[in-house]
Amino acid sequence: MTVDIRRQRIRVEAYAGASYPERPLAVWWHNQRLVVKQVVRSWRTPEELHFLVEIETLGRAQLTYFHQTDSWTLT
Repeated sequence: MTVDIRRQRIRVEAYAGASYPERPLAVWWHNQRLVVKQVVRSWRTPEELHFLVEIETLGRAQLTYFHQTDSWTLT
């Protein structure tokens, strides 16, 4: 299934241990909660956290968390 998800803001549930976010657990897409099945890779820049994830129904996608705005995007 191919979905057009060009850098859309999205609501993300994330695990917060010592810091927020440590890893995404689920995303909300068109009023549906989709589970993050696997974090394939993660990396950070000074302003952002990036997660390459496998999401049920959507497949592989990149989630980016922006510290300054406390917001997420899906690409």
